[in-house]
Amino acid sequence: MFRVLLVDDEAYFRQGMMELIGWEKCGFAVSGESDNGEDALDMILNDLPDLVITDIRMPVMDGLELVKRAVQVHGLKTKFIIVSGYDEFKYAQQAVKYGVCDFILKPIDETVLEATLLELKGKLEREAAVAMGQQHRLSSDRIAALIKGECTPEQAEQWRTEMELPPRGRLYYMFVERNESESALREASPPPMVDVRHLTLETWAELAPSMPCLHTYEHRGKLGLVVAEAALPDHWTVERLAKSLQAKLQAACGDPVCLFVGAAVSHLADLKEAYVSAKETMLYKYMDERRLVFLHEEVSSKPLQYVIMDHSMFAKLKENMEENNEMAIKQEVEAIFLQFRTRCYVPEAVRTSLHRFVSEALSTLQEMDIDTETMTFKKPIIAWYDRNITATTLKELFGGFVLECSRLAARQRKDMSGGGIQKVKSFIDANYATNLNLKSIAARFYMNPVYLGQLFKKTYGTYFNEYVLQLRVAEAKRLLRLTDLRVYEIADRIGFNNAEYFVSQFEKLERMTPTEYRNSLR
Repeated sequence: MFRVLLVDDEAYFRQGMMELIGWEKCGFAVSGESDNGEDALDMILNDLPDLVITDIRMPVMDGLELVKRAVQVHGLKTKFIIVSGYDEFKYAQQAVKYGVCDFILKPIDETVLEATLLELKGKLEREAAVAMGQQHRLSSDRIAALIKGECTPEQAEQWRTEMELPPRGRLYYMFVERNESESALREASPPPMVDVRHLTLETWAELAPSMPCLHTYEHRGKLGLVVAEAALPDHWTVERLAKSLQAKLQAACGDPVCLFVGAAVSHLADLKEAYVSAKETMLYKYMDERRLVFLHEEVSSKPLQYVIMDHSMFAKLKENMEENNEMAIKQEVEAIFLQFRTRCYVPEAVRTSLHRFVSEALSTLQEMDIDTETMTFKKPIIAWYDRNITATTLKELFGGFVLECSRLAARQRKDMSGGGIQKVKSFIDANYATNLNLKSIAARFYMNPVYLGQLFKKTYGTYFNEYVLQLRVAEAKRLLRLTDLRVYEIADRIGFNNAEYFVSQFEKLERMTPTEYRNSLR
């Protein structure tokens, strides 16, 4: 709301103005009233209203003199509307000369005045936006120079005064980061952007009204704030402010919001140190899924882990994925993220560790002739590092990806089990003389070895090993009948590395040795 001061020597006129005009719907609120120009000038200088509506003919100081003093002598940017019971052109001319917005005759037509107020409201809003934009650009330029260390201590102290920061007391640099939800990451089109800066300014004004101005700097995907401890409400700490700000911002935008507070510095010239420490604090983002406010003084003593996680945990996860063991998958994902937390893995190490597994999982699906382009979680899990997401959201996203891979692989195996078992049998028939085993064949056809063994027995009425042995012995008998190859040579041809073992297996099936079988043909 813009504030308006009413000035007229007739009390009933001021009272009528307050009651008849729809001030609120026009964007204004009456902040005061006066019956003479001299008192009105004092009120203008003290309270700085946005608009003054004044009569011309008043005792002590008339309306035109009031406008002249405020605008030309004191250089105020207050807007004025003059009302008069006299239709005098010379007054209108002088009013225009002093920059008066409008000249309205008594008795006031409320419709005309309300239309004037609405037009003036638009003008004031545009001017305020321009002024705020200029102030923000100047503030941003100064912060950029400060965090780069490109100003002298003397210049920084001058800026501290001009930026209306308290002359003494500790300063902090704080990052505000809006994070996206897991569902938003999976949407084809990103959700509308939230103006984090505007939201932060509104929230800050509510939390710390004693601070004249909040200075911000827009980093890539984050908002930087300069926080003066001395400007905080009584008995407030920076930690309390950060937690209150985080809670209100998260409630307002509906998405997770993280705050990272750097170390304190005493001089504005040292803001670079506060900025660097706030950046270091962001490295602890995945140390605790429940934490959304990170203070440098609390986390900086914990050693960071920069190397990628041991691949053995991911190997176990991949095995569970291939076996479609959903409970085990969830347990392994929890274990992996517990490692990220307890050992304080930096975001880059988390990204590299997860990316390695994601690449291997997608390769497995592609080798199974599964179309991965239609996956729900593929694009989000690949692109997450370029978006702001919390540890909780990342765990949900990664867990969803692994489960989706597991279900796709299971569905593909199920589809294969109808006609796929014939393919398995054809492969065995063509390659029984090689070093075959159930595990290698199951891996080739992306099936669980136990499941494949059971399916083979159910389909063909014999176990895998028995069937392979029957094929090999049948071929051995053919070679014994048609060639003069020695027994060890036949054993080698049909896939036995050990001739004695071949003889024992042949005898087990045929109730005679290979030699006895050959001799029986003579």
